[in-house]
Amino acid sequence: MSEEGDARPAPVWLYGVTTLPFGVASGFAGVAMPFLLRNAGVALEDIAKISAACLIPASWQFLWAPVIDLGPKRKHWLIAVSLLGAACFYVAMLLPIKAHLKAFIGLAIAGQALTGLVGSCNGGLMATTLPNEVRGSAGGWSNAGNLGGAALGAGVVMWLAHRLPAHLIASITAAMIALPSFAALLIHEHRRPSRTVRDVFGALFGSIWKTLRSRAGITGILICASPVGTAAAMNVFSGMGPDYHAREGVVTVVNGFAGGLITAVGSLLGGYLCDRIPRRVAYLLSGGATAICALTMSFFPLDERTFIWGVSAYLFVAGFSYASFSALVLEVVGKAGASASTQYTLFTAAGNQAISYTTVLIGLGASHWGGARGMLRADAAANGVGIVFLMLVMLLIAQLARRSSAPET
Repeated sequence: MSEEGDARPAPVWLYGVTTLPFGVASGFAGVAMPFLLRNAGVALEDIAKISAACLIPASWQFLWAPVIDLGPKRKHWLIAVSLLGAACFYVAMLLPIKAHLKAFIGLAIAGQALTGLVGSCNGGLMATTLPNEVRGSAGGWSNAGNLGGAALGAGVVMWLAHRLPAHLIASITAAMIALPSFAALLIHEHRRPSRTVRDVFGALFGSIWKTLRSRAGITGILICASPVGTAAAMNVFSGMGPDYHAREGVVTVVNGFAGGLITAVGSLLGGYLCDRIPRRVAYLLSGGATAICALTMSFFPLDERTFIWGVSAYLFVAGFSYASFSALVLEVVGKAGASASTQYTLFTAAGNQAISYTTVLIGLGASHWGGARGMLRADAAANGVGIVFLMLVMLLIAQLARRSSAPET
Protein backbone atom coordinates (compact mmCIF):
# COMPACT_ATOMS: atom_id res chain seq x y z
CA MET A 1 0.00 0.00 0.00
CA SER A 2 1.22 3.48 -0.84
CA GLU A 3 2.20 5.99 1.73
CA GLU A 4 -0.82 8.09 0.79
CA GLY A 5 -3.06 5.10 1.30
CA ASP A 6 -1.84 4.82 4.92
CA ALA A 7 -3.09 8.29 5.81
CA ARG A 8 -5.76 8.35 8.54
CA PRO A 9 -9.13 9.00 6.88
CA ALA A 10 -10.66 12.38 7.62
CA PRO A 11 -14.38 12.47 8.54
CA VAL A 12 -16.40 12.48 5.32
CA TRP A 13 -18.24 15.68 6.26
CA LEU A 14 -14.97 17.62 6.11
CA TYR A 15 -14.98 17.27 2.32
CA GLY A 16 -18.21 19.22 2.29
CA VAL A 17 -16.26 22.16 3.73
CA THR A 18 -13.14 21.88 1.57
CA THR A 19 -15.21 21.94 -1.63
CA LEU A 20 -17.01 25.16 -0.66
CA PRO A 21 -14.51 27.41 -2.53
CA PHE A 22 -15.34 25.61 -5.76
CA GLY A 23 -19.06 25.65 -4.93
CA VAL A 24 -19.25 29.37 -4.19
CA ALA A 25 -17.26 30.20 -7.34
CA SER A 26 -19.49 27.95 -9.46
CA GLY A 27 -22.54 29.54 -7.89
CA PHE A 28 -21.34 32.96 -8.92
CA ALA A 29 -20.81 31.86 -12.54
CA GLY A 30 -23.91 29.67 -12.77
CA VAL A 31 -26.47 31.49 -10.59
CA ALA A 32 -25.44 34.99 -9.50
CA MET A 33 -23.89 35.98 -12.82
CA PRO A 34 -26.99 35.15 -14.94
CA PHE A 35 -29.03 37.14 -12.41
CA LEU A 36 -26.69 40.14 -12.69
CA LEU A 37 -26.48 39.87 -16.48
CA ARG A 38 -30.26 39.72 -16.87
CA ASN A 39 -30.58 42.81 -14.68
CA ALA A 40 -28.03 44.51 -16.92
CA GLY A 41 -30.21 43.82 -19.96
CA VAL A 42 -28.46 40.77 -21.45
CA ALA A 43 -30.77 38.38 -23.38
CA LEU A 44 -31.54 34.91 -21.95
CA GLU A 45 -30.02 33.17 -24.99
CA ASP A 46 -26.77 35.14 -24.54
CA ILE A 47 -26.73 34.37 -20.83
CA ALA A 48 -26.77 30.65 -21.66
CA LYS A 49 -23.79 31.15 -24.00
CA ILE A 50 -21.84 33.12 -21.40
CA SER A 51 -22.57 30.50 -18.73
CA ALA A 52 -21.34 27.81 -21.11
CA ALA A 53 -18.18 29.83 -21.80
CA CYS A 54 -17.43 29.93 -18.05
CA LEU A 55 -17.46 26.13 -18.06
CA ILE A 56 -14.88 25.82 -20.85
CA PRO A 57 -11.81 25.89 -18.53
CA ALA A 58 -13.27 23.05 -16.47
CA SER A 59 -13.80 21.03 -19.65
CA TRP A 60 -10.08 21.18 -20.50
CA GLN A 61 -8.77 21.29 -16.98
CA PHE A 62 -7.27 17.81 -17.16
CA LEU A 63 -4.49 19.28 -19.36
CA TRP A 64 -3.06 21.38 -16.51
CA ALA A 65 -4.50 19.60 -13.46
CA PRO A 66 -1.43 17.29 -13.23
CA VAL A 67 0.41 20.17 -11.55
CA ILE A 68 -1.67 19.28 -8.46
CA ASP A 69 0.28 16.01 -8.34
CA LEU A 70 3.57 17.97 -8.19
CA GLY A 71 5.41 19.56 -5.29
CA PRO A 72 3.28 20.64 -2.31
CA LYS A 73 0.61 18.45 -0.78
CA ARG A 74 -2.81 18.51 -2.36
CA LYS A 75 -4.32 20.31 0.64
CA HIS A 76 -1.80 23.14 0.22
CA TRP A 77 -2.58 23.39 -3.47
CA LEU A 78 -6.27 23.60 -2.54
CA ILE A 79 -5.66 26.68 -0.40
CA ALA A 80 -3.44 28.37 -3.02
CA VAL A 81 -5.86 28.04 -5.95
CA SER A 82 -8.77 29.13 -3.74
CA LEU A 83 -6.98 32.36 -2.83
CA LEU A 84 -6.05 33.10 -6.44
CA GLY A 85 -9.57 32.41 -7.67
CA ALA A 86 -11.04 34.62 -4.96
CA ALA A 87 -8.83 37.48 -6.18
CA CYS A 88 -10.17 37.13 -9.74
CA PHE A 89 -13.80 37.25 -8.62
CA TYR A 90 -13.05 40.19 -6.34
CA VAL A 91 -11.73 42.27 -9.25
CA ALA A 92 -14.57 41.16 -11.57
CA MET A 93 -17.24 42.33 -9.15
CA LEU A 94 -15.70 45.78 -8.92
CA LEU A 95 -16.31 46.34 -12.65
CA PRO A 96 -19.52 47.92 -14.00
CA ILE A 97 -20.99 45.09 -16.12
CA LYS A 98 -22.37 47.17 -18.99
CA ALA A 99 -19.22 49.16 -19.57
CA HIS A 100 -16.77 46.28 -19.06
CA LEU A 101 -18.70 43.15 -20.05
CA LYS A 102 -15.75 41.41 -21.77
CA ALA A 103 -13.39 42.05 -18.86
CA PHE A 104 -16.05 40.90 -16.41
CA ILE A 105 -16.54 37.64 -18.31
CA GLY A 106 -12.78 37.12 -18.72
CA LEU A 107 -12.14 37.46 -14.98
CA ALA A 108 -15.07 35.16 -14.21
CA ILE A 109 -13.61 32.53 -16.56
CA ALA A 110 -10.15 32.91 -14.96
CA GLY A 111 -11.67 32.55 -11.50
CA GLN A 112 -13.48 29.41 -12.63
CA ALA A 113 -10.28 27.97 -14.08
CA LEU A 114 -8.43 28.45 -10.79
CA THR A 115 -11.15 27.38 -8.36
CA GLY A 116 -11.92 24.42 -10.60
CA LEU A 117 -8.64 22.94 -9.42
CA VAL A 118 -10.16 22.76 -5.92
CA GLY A 119 -12.18 19.84 -7.28
CA SER A 120 -8.99 18.16 -8.48
CA CYS A 121 -7.39 18.58 -5.06
CA ASN A 122 -10.50 17.40 -3.24
CA GLY A 123 -10.99 14.45 -5.57
CA GLY A 124 -7.37 13.33 -5.19
CA LEU A 125 -7.61 13.59 -1.41
CA MET A 126 -10.83 11.57 -1.25
CA ALA A 127 -9.55 8.92 -3.65
CA THR A 128 -6.26 8.38 -1.80
CA THR A 129 -7.26 8.74 1.85
CA LEU A 130 -10.75 7.17 2.05
CA PRO A 131 -11.78 3.48 1.83
CA ASN A 132 -14.20 2.49 -0.95
CA GLU A 133 -17.10 1.77 1.40
CA VAL A 134 -17.45 5.45 2.36
CA ARG A 135 -16.72 7.07 -1.01
CA GLY A 136 -20.43 7.37 -1.79
CA SER A 137 -21.02 9.28 1.42
CA ALA A 138 -17.92 11.38 0.80
CA GLY A 139 -19.22 12.18 -2.68
CA GLY A 140 -22.52 13.18 -1.11
CA TRP A 141 -20.87 15.52 1.38
CA SER A 142 -18.55 16.92 -1.29
CA ASN A 143 -21.47 17.78 -3.54
CA ALA A 144 -23.50 19.09 -0.64
CA GLY A 145 -20.70 21.59 -0.19
CA ASN A 146 -20.41 22.16 -3.94
CA LEU A 147 -24.07 22.66 -4.83
CA GLY A 148 -25.12 23.94 -1.43
CA GLY A 149 -22.24 26.40 -1.41
CA ALA A 150 -23.08 27.45 -4.95
CA ALA A 151 -26.69 28.21 -4.07
CA LEU A 152 -25.98 29.84 -0.73
CA GLY A 153 -23.07 31.90 -2.06
CA ALA A 154 -25.07 33.05 -5.06
CA GLY A 155 -28.02 33.83 -2.80
CA VAL A 156 -25.87 36.11 -0.69
CA VAL A 157 -24.60 37.95 -3.78
CA MET A 158 -28.09 38.39 -5.23
CA TRP A 159 -29.58 39.49 -1.90
CA LEU A 160 -26.83 42.06 -1.38
CA ALA A 161 -26.87 43.26 -5.00
CA HIS A 162 -29.08 46.30 -4.25
CA ARG A 163 -28.16 46.69 -0.59
CA LEU A 164 -24.40 47.20 -0.42
CA PRO A 165 -21.78 48.93 -2.57
CA ALA A 166 -19.85 46.83 -5.06
CA HIS A 167 -16.57 46.74 -3.12
CA LEU A 168 -18.26 45.23 -0.04
CA ILE A 169 -20.10 42.60 -2.08
CA ALA A 170 -16.82 41.75 -3.81
CA SER A 171 -15.05 41.40 -0.45
CA ILE A 172 -17.78 39.12 0.96
CA THR A 173 -17.73 36.93 -2.16
CA ALA A 174 -13.92 36.60 -2.04
CA ALA A 175 -14.08 35.68 1.66
CA MET A 176 -16.70 32.97 1.00
CA ILE A 177 -14.33 31.44 -1.55
CA ALA A 178 -11.06 31.79 0.35
CA LEU A 179 -11.83 31.06 4.00
CA PRO A 180 -13.30 27.52 3.77
CA SER A 181 -10.16 26.31 1.98
CA PHE A 182 -8.20 26.41 5.24
CA ALA A 183 -10.28 23.47 6.51
CA ALA A 184 -8.05 21.32 4.27
CA LEU A 185 -5.30 21.68 6.87
CA LEU A 186 -7.31 19.26 9.07
CA ILE A 187 -6.86 16.44 6.54
CA HIS A 188 -3.97 14.12 7.34
CA GLU A 189 -1.97 13.67 4.15
CA HIS A 190 1.48 12.10 3.97
CA ARG A 191 4.24 13.86 2.08
CA ARG A 192 4.30 12.64 -1.48
CA PRO A 193 7.37 11.21 -3.23
CA SER A 194 9.27 13.73 -5.33
CA ARG A 195 8.18 13.66 -8.98
CA THR A 196 9.36 15.65 -12.00
CA VAL A 197 7.15 17.56 -14.42
CA ARG A 198 7.96 14.99 -17.08
CA ASP A 199 6.91 12.13 -14.80
CA VAL A 200 3.58 13.73 -13.92
CA PHE A 201 2.55 14.89 -17.38
CA GLY A 202 3.75 11.62 -18.83
CA ALA A 203 1.55 9.84 -16.32
CA LEU A 204 -1.39 11.88 -17.64
CA PHE A 205 -1.27 10.14 -21.03
CA GLY A 206 -0.53 6.80 -19.39
CA SER A 207 -3.57 7.24 -17.17
CA ILE A 208 -5.77 8.14 -20.13
CA TRP A 209 -4.61 5.10 -22.08
CA LYS A 210 -5.06 2.79 -19.11
CA THR A 211 -8.54 4.17 -18.48
CA LEU A 212 -9.62 3.83 -22.09
CA ARG A 213 -8.51 0.18 -22.15
CA SER A 214 -10.68 -0.83 -19.19
CA ARG A 215 -14.37 -1.60 -19.29
CA ALA A 216 -15.02 0.47 -16.15
CA GLY A 217 -13.06 3.37 -17.62
CA ILE A 218 -14.85 3.32 -20.97
CA THR A 219 -18.33 3.25 -19.45
CA GLY A 220 -17.26 5.82 -16.85
CA ILE A 221 -16.01 8.28 -19.47
CA LEU A 222 -19.13 7.82 -21.61
CA ILE A 223 -21.40 8.37 -18.63
CA CYS A 224 -19.52 11.50 -17.57
CA ALA A 225 -19.47 12.91 -21.11
CA SER A 226 -23.19 12.36 -21.66
CA PRO A 227 -25.90 14.96 -20.94
CA VAL A 228 -27.41 12.59 -18.38
CA GLY A 229 -27.60 14.08 -14.89
CA THR A 230 -25.88 17.34 -15.88
CA ALA A 231 -28.76 19.41 -14.41
CA ALA A 232 -27.82 22.10 -16.93
CA ALA A 233 -30.99 24.18 -16.41
CA MET A 234 -29.67 24.98 -12.95
CA ASN A 235 -27.18 27.33 -14.66
CA VAL A 236 -29.91 29.60 -16.02
CA PHE A 237 -32.75 29.41 -13.48
CA SER A 238 -31.82 32.72 -11.89
CA GLY A 239 -32.18 34.37 -15.30
CA MET A 240 -35.61 32.80 -15.87
CA GLY A 241 -37.32 34.72 -13.06
CA PRO A 242 -38.89 37.33 -15.39
CA ASP A 243 -40.33 34.58 -17.62
CA TYR A 244 -42.21 33.20 -14.61
CA HIS A 245 -43.13 36.66 -13.30
CA ALA A 246 -41.23 35.77 -10.12
CA ARG A 247 -40.26 38.58 -7.80
CA GLU A 248 -36.57 39.26 -7.36
CA GLY A 249 -36.69 38.23 -3.70
CA VAL A 250 -38.30 34.92 -4.62
CA VAL A 251 -35.63 34.23 -7.25
CA THR A 252 -32.94 34.98 -4.68
CA VAL A 253 -34.40 32.69 -2.01
CA VAL A 254 -35.23 29.77 -4.32
CA ASN A 255 -31.90 29.80 -6.18
CA GLY A 256 -29.91 30.84 -3.12
CA PHE A 257 -30.67 30.23 0.53
CA ALA A 258 -33.45 27.64 0.21
CA GLY A 259 -31.84 26.12 -2.85
CA GLY A 260 -28.62 25.54 -0.96
CA LEU A 261 -30.41 23.47 1.68
CA ILE A 262 -32.40 21.55 -0.93
CA THR A 263 -29.36 20.61 -3.02
CA ALA A 264 -27.43 19.61 0.11
CA VAL A 265 -30.23 17.25 1.18
CA GLY A 266 -30.38 15.78 -2.34
CA SER A 267 -26.60 15.27 -2.34
CA LEU A 268 -26.53 13.55 1.04
CA LEU A 269 -29.39 11.24 0.05
CA GLY A 270 -27.64 10.46 -3.24
CA GLY A 271 -24.36 9.70 -1.49
CA TYR A 272 -26.16 7.41 1.00
CA LEU A 273 -27.83 5.44 -1.81
CA CYS A 274 -24.60 5.19 -3.82
CA ASP A 275 -23.03 3.17 -1.00
CA ARG A 276 -25.96 0.72 -1.23
CA ILE A 277 -26.86 0.32 -4.92
CA PRO A 278 -24.69 0.13 -8.07
CA ARG A 279 -23.39 3.61 -8.74
CA ARG A 280 -23.98 3.46 -12.49
CA VAL A 281 -27.62 2.58 -11.84
CA ALA A 282 -27.92 5.47 -9.40
CA TYR A 283 -26.53 7.87 -11.99
CA LEU A 284 -28.96 6.74 -14.70
CA LEU A 285 -31.82 7.09 -12.23
CA SER A 286 -30.75 10.64 -11.44
CA GLY A 287 -30.79 11.49 -15.16
CA GLY A 288 -34.29 10.05 -15.51
CA ALA A 289 -35.46 12.10 -12.54
CA THR A 290 -33.93 15.24 -14.11
CA ALA A 291 -35.82 14.64 -17.37
CA ILE A 292 -39.12 14.04 -15.57
CA CYS A 293 -38.71 17.12 -13.41
CA ALA A 294 -37.83 19.45 -16.31
CA LEU A 295 -40.57 18.11 -18.59
CA THR A 296 -43.23 18.34 -15.88
CA MET A 297 -42.28 21.92 -15.04
CA SER A 298 -42.55 22.89 -18.72
CA PHE A 299 -46.28 22.04 -18.80
CA PHE A 300 -47.26 24.18 -15.82
CA PRO A 301 -48.25 27.86 -16.05
CA LEU A 302 -45.52 30.50 -16.27
CA ASP A 303 -46.18 31.91 -12.81
CA GLU A 304 -44.32 32.36 -9.56
CA ARG A 305 -45.75 29.23 -7.94
CA THR A 306 -44.47 27.04 -10.77
CA PHE A 307 -41.06 28.68 -10.46
CA ILE A 308 -40.85 28.00 -6.73
CA TRP A 309 -41.92 24.35 -6.80
CA GLY A 310 -40.33 23.47 -10.14
CA VAL A 311 -36.90 24.92 -9.38
CA SER A 312 -36.92 23.46 -5.86
CA ALA A 313 -37.66 19.96 -7.17
CA TYR A 314 -35.01 20.34 -9.88
CA LEU A 315 -32.37 21.46 -7.38
CA PHE A 316 -33.09 18.43 -5.18
CA VAL A 317 -32.60 16.11 -8.16
CA ALA A 318 -29.45 18.03 -9.14
CA GLY A 319 -27.96 17.28 -5.73
CA PHE A 320 -28.74 13.58 -6.21
CA SER A 321 -27.18 13.66 -9.71
CA TYR A 322 -23.94 15.32 -8.67
CA ALA A 323 -23.45 13.01 -5.68
CA SER A 324 -23.94 10.00 -7.98
CA PHE A 325 -21.39 11.46 -10.38
CA SER A 326 -18.74 11.92 -7.68
CA ALA A 327 -19.32 8.47 -6.19
CA LEU A 328 -19.00 6.89 -9.64
CA VAL A 329 -15.75 8.72 -10.41
CA LEU A 330 -14.23 7.91 -7.02
CA GLU A 331 -15.06 4.24 -7.56
CA VAL A 332 -13.19 4.22 -10.87
CA VAL A 333 -10.08 6.19 -9.75
CA GLY A 334 -9.88 4.91 -6.19
CA LYS A 335 -6.66 2.97 -6.85
CA ALA A 336 -4.91 5.66 -8.88
CA GLY A 337 -2.47 6.57 -6.10
CA ALA A 338 -0.04 9.34 -7.03
CA SER A 339 -1.98 10.30 -10.17
CA ALA A 340 -5.39 10.36 -8.44
CA SER A 341 -5.94 14.09 -8.96
CA THR A 342 -5.06 13.77 -12.64
CA GLN A 343 -7.42 10.86 -13.24
CA TYR A 344 -10.20 12.42 -11.16
CA THR A 345 -9.91 15.59 -13.24
CA LEU A 346 -10.06 13.60 -16.47
CA PHE A 347 -13.52 12.35 -15.54
CA THR A 348 -14.75 15.66 -14.14
CA ALA A 349 -13.48 17.43 -17.28
CA ALA A 350 -15.69 15.13 -19.34
CA GLY A 351 -18.57 15.93 -16.99
CA ASN A 352 -17.99 19.68 -17.23
CA GLN A 353 -17.80 19.44 -21.01
CA ALA A 354 -21.20 17.74 -20.89
CA ILE A 355 -22.64 20.51 -18.71
CA SER A 356 -21.21 23.12 -21.10
CA TYR A 357 -22.64 21.68 -24.31
CA THR A 358 -25.95 20.79 -22.64
CA THR A 359 -26.24 24.39 -21.45
CA VAL A 360 -25.76 25.52 -25.06
CA LEU A 361 -28.37 22.99 -26.23
CA ILE A 362 -30.99 24.17 -23.77
CA GLY A 363 -30.22 27.74 -24.83
CA LEU A 364 -31.08 26.70 -28.40
CA GLY A 365 -34.25 25.18 -26.98
CA ALA A 366 -35.18 28.59 -25.64
CA SER A 367 -34.56 30.14 -29.06
CA HIS A 368 -36.41 27.57 -31.19
CA TRP A 369 -38.98 25.94 -28.88
CA GLY A 370 -40.31 28.95 -27.04
CA GLY A 371 -38.42 30.60 -24.17
CA ALA A 372 -38.32 29.00 -20.73
CA ARG A 373 -40.58 26.08 -21.67
CA GLY A 374 -38.46 25.27 -24.70
CA MET A 375 -35.35 25.35 -22.54
CA LEU A 376 -36.81 22.87 -20.05
CA ARG A 377 -38.03 20.53 -22.79
CA ALA A 378 -34.63 20.59 -24.45
CA ASP A 379 -33.10 19.62 -21.09
CA ALA A 380 -35.54 16.73 -20.70
CA ALA A 381 -34.88 15.54 -24.26
CA ALA A 382 -31.10 15.63 -23.78
CA ASN A 383 -31.36 13.49 -20.63
CA GLY A 384 -33.80 11.04 -22.23
CA VAL A 385 -31.71 10.50 -25.36
CA GLY A 386 -28.57 10.19 -23.23
CA ILE A 387 -30.09 7.50 -21.02
CA VAL A 388 -31.16 5.41 -24.02
CA PHE A 389 -27.70 5.76 -25.58
CA LEU A 390 -25.86 4.78 -22.39
CA MET A 391 -28.08 1.77 -21.78
CA LEU A 392 -27.44 0.51 -25.32
CA VAL A 393 -23.68 1.04 -24.96
CA MET A 394 -23.53 -0.75 -21.59
CA LEU A 395 -25.56 -3.67 -22.94
CA LEU A 396 -23.22 -3.89 -25.95
CA ILE A 397 -20.10 -3.80 -23.77
CA ALA A 398 -21.53 -6.44 -21.44
CA GLN A 399 -22.36 -8.67 -24.40
CA LEU A 400 -18.86 -8.30 -25.83
CA ALA A 401 -17.36 -9.10 -22.41
CA ARG A 402 -19.43 -12.30 -22.19
CA ARG A 403 -18.34 -13.37 -25.64
CA SER A 404 -14.66 -12.74 -24.92
CA SER A 405 -14.86 -14.76 -21.67
CA ALA A 406 -16.70 -17.72 -23.27
CA PRO A 407 -14.51 -20.85 -23.80
CA GLU A 408 -13.37 -21.46 -27.36
CA THR A 409 -14.88 -24.49 -29.10
